[in-house]
Amino acid sequence: MMYAVAVGMPFTNLPQLMQIYTTKVTTGLSISTWVMYLAFGFIPLLYAVSNRLKPLIISNVLWMIIYVFMIVGIFRYSPHLVPTAYDKLLHINNLGKAINQIGLFCVSIAFALFGLDLVEVRKGYAKN
Repeated sequence: MMYAVAVGMPFTNLPQLMQIYTTKVTTGLSISTWVMYLAFGFIPLLYAVSNRLKPLIISNVLWMIIYVFMIVGIFRYSPHLVPTAYDKLLHINNLGKAINQIGLFCVSIAFALFGLDLVEVRKGYAKN
């Protein structure tokens, strides 16, 4: 059952993809939203891979593919998104800043979880 859901859920975006690629209209779609979906989608994917959860791995990989196709479609068919050289540099800079913030967030969570583990270990030593 979980495999059916894992494979089926990403395909709920197929109507949106079909609309973009057949009509070539991207009005109302935000590129930054889909880029954030893609960026934050790596977190559950890494979790699924580290815990060997096949349905989640399948689902997250399929979602990533959908996100990439959405991003490509939005860039391809949005005339106002055809960047100049300056805009390209600005996009790269903003993407770098976003990745940096995500990295800091992940490192902060890792340190917090490591600190919790240390507290648990010390509690175990105190009981002995």
